[in-house]
Amino acid sequence: MTSQLTPIFDKAHDKPKPYDGLLGWSADWKFDIDQENKPVPLDDIWSLSPEEQNVIVRQGDTLGKIAKEHYCSVEELVSFNALKNPSLIYPGQIIKIPTEQYSYPDTKDEQSDDQCTVSFSFEDLIEKPISGLKVKVVSALGDVYESITDGMGQIKNFATKAETELKVFVSSAAGKLKEVASFTPLPGKVAVILSSPKVRVKGKSTALKGSTGDVENTPGDINTVNVGRDSQGGPRTHISHVCPNSYDLTLRKNVIYWNQIIAASERSGIIPQCIAAVISAEAAKYAGGIWKPTSVCKSGTDPKTNITSYKSSAAGMTQFLNGSWMSETFRERTYLYEKATQQGLIADKPALDKNGKEVKNKKGEVKYEKKFEVSPDEWRNLKELRKQHLTTGVTPYPRKATHAVQKWLDLRFKPEYAIMAAVDYGVANLASLQNAGYNIDSLNDAEKAKLIYLTHHLGLGDAMLFIKKKIPEEKAGHLLKAQIGVSSALKRYLSAGSYVEAHRVWLMYYIDQNIKLNDYFCDELIATNKLEDVDLDVVMGKI
Repeated sequence: MTSQLTPIFDKAHDKPKPYDGLLGWSADWKFDIDQENKPVPLDDIWSLSPEEQNVIVRQGDTLGKIAKEHYCSVEELVSFNALKNPSLIYPGQIIKIPTEQYSYPDTKDEQSDDQCTVSFSFEDLIEKPISGLKVKVVSALGDVYESITDGMGQIKNFATKAETELKVFVSSAAGKLKEVASFTPLPGKVAVILSSPKVRVKGKSTALKGSTGDVENTPGDINTVNVGRDSQGGPRTHISHVCPNSYDLTLRKNVIYWNQIIAASERSGIIPQCIAAVISAEAAKYAGGIWKPTSVCKSGTDPKTNITSYKSSAAGMTQFLNGSWMSETFRERTYLYEKATQQGLIADKPALDKNGKEVKNKKGEVKYEKKFEVSPDEWRNLKELRKQHLTTGVTPYPRKATHAVQKWLDLRFKPEYAIMAAVDYGVANLASLQNAGYNIDSLNDAEKAKLIYLTHHLGLGDAMLFIKKKIPEEKAGHLLKAQIGVSSALKRYLSAGSYVEAHRVWLMYYIDQNIKLNDYFCDELIATNKLEDVDLDVVMGKI
């Protein structure tokens, strides 16, 4: 596990003797914070509703038939067209189709927006629960909460005022209180996992028989304790752990995504710690902190109709919008483009005019463009996908998506695709910022991580406005309301003096609290130097 041996006994002995000691590193505790109501990328609030669409009533048409064909209700058609008698429509009559409208999340049933409930879990180096640990939580307001962890390494939830700093102390092996974490939770539910850099080993020494071994180099399951002989024949208790390794990377429970993170790092040239930190900030998590690959941004479900509404079309571990996913699919040299091409879903096809005829250049040669196969032998370019509403709407499941389109969008739920696509998208956004005159090349990967998240969350255009502090007041208000609800946004507006400042403080705080590369470096480094985490405001000032 480490190049430094930790003696369990002060001196050699020749009789069985009980032992109880700590193995690991002399390092800080690590902690993961999972905010339940985290920011999500939003479909452009001003372009969620596609251009107005009209239909001409044909012989035999009914409002019910038209509503079914255009994925709306008869009531919506009646209201939108101000029809006095829904049963009286006639051939040639123009019926306007209602467009999808954005609605802000309803927060009336949510926890008070100035309160938060924090759950704590404590685990050791090999991710086993630490039971019987004395814990003390102190808030900046002076509240003190003391408890002892149960058999699952947990204490009762701690309720406090949101955006108030909390400090967490634990009792050390010597019985002294030691501060292991400090953070400031946002409103809502927050899950915190604190990981000790050590593991407690208890047992009774016994005489070792048989030939010498090499227990420290014997492959074994990660996070296990092995007892045996070392290559010189001496007794050895060895912890099998991912650290140290040639990447100096630790993912803890998310080690299941190791291969994808490393592949994305090697593809992009960005250190894996950067990728892991950004994904952790993006991803919803299962209990225990494992990234959830199948997450969607539900806003709520109507109890009467059982219809689910969504906050955004963002989906998957890296929260890609429908439009962004398809745009990356059409962009050459991306992972998604390569996969779609290999599968025959993206190909060069003749460009067609409004009448469906092939477009030719002055030499009479047919023009070709990239198209996606939406159904057998039916191809659409990116603009047509949007115009025909195959990828539009505030839902990860567009109402008019064909089977092929939906199947491709659903690949957002596949970790390899989601991680690779997010890294490609992040690298492209950094390059665009550099080309726009921002000094991105001067940043290290810890600093770039903040901008990768910012550009993914806001989109490149709004991210540039954010950096330059030029997001309009009205737009900032829309963005903040869409994320946290009207009531919470209003309170932040009154406190900050403007929606621009309120949105800016809210988003920067989340990014700074949740993108910390230090959490993904091994405590013992063998290949790299640990990068210091810098606040987003400082990063933006440097470029």
